[in-house]
Amino acid sequence: MGVIGDLIRDRRLALGLTQHELAALLCQQDGNADGQPGRDGVKRWESGKVVPGRRWIASLAVVLDLPAGDLYAAAGDARVERRAFLAATGMAAISVTRRTELRDMLASVAGGDESWLSKSIGPYDFTAQWANLANRDQGTRRRLVRWLDDGSTSLLRGNSQSTLFKTQRPELIERAEQSMSRDCETRARCLRCFTRRAFRLSWPAARGYTAVSAPRTGIRALGALLNDRQDASNRWCAAVYLGEAVSGGSRPARTLLAAALRSEDSRENLRAIGLALNGEHPWS
Repeated sequence: MGVIGDLIRDRRLALGLTQHELAALLCQQDGNADGQPGRDGVKRWESGKVVPGRRWIASLAVVLDLPAGDLYAAAGDARVERRAFLAATGMAAISVTRRTELRDMLASVAGGDESWLSKSIGPYDFTAQWANLANRDQGTRRRLVRWLDDGSTSLLRGNSQSTLFKTQRPELIERAEQSMSRDCETRARCLRCFTRRAFRLSWPAARGYTAVSAPRTGIRALGALLNDRQDASNRWCAAVYLGEAVSGGSRPARTLLAAALRSEDSRENLRAIGLALNGEHPWS
């Protein structure tokens, strides 16, 4: 979602200015005593998270020595992209307040900003909408795979993993599943988030959850998630916990896993189911 953001960034770099220096020049040009837009404002423009209004476009034209018409045209293109972006991610049915929050978060990561993804667990609805975008946009897919493989923090890798699991692309789902086997930090967090969401547990309770002695209601809940066609990570996690239940002697858990062998189309999930049926727990 670059458009005007790319134009501002490229011209700033060509002039040898930092974001802070550009913000100071804009403040001076605008006669603005409160220090706006500030470095953070410039960063949001360049990432595509925010499109500058007419007031700042006029100042940008002077400071960057660019035709104002080019900046206005680029801003218009950015707004068109935003409307297409909302349609592509399927956010039209979400409440206006939440849609605004999700749009801002998605615009930020679409611009390559990984900062908050490196520090926080992405909400489930955010990763679902991000997956919708990845289904349609090659650049988003490439960024997700790069962050999954080389993310600077386990949270960034985990958020990318969670998103890839929700795409409808088998090759991306398989990448996410393979990462579960090799990345113990993201695997542990995924399992913890799964139990917290599935059973509405607190974080401490989710961390200590085991299905070895799970009641029938818990087994049924895991069985439903074992067949969740929208999120392959739910199927993987359900298989792991049903395997624990099998070790605890649960025949219904074994029946559910055996049935899933006939419908599961993911190689890594099939492997998880097979290990569970054999009483093996390599991820415990």
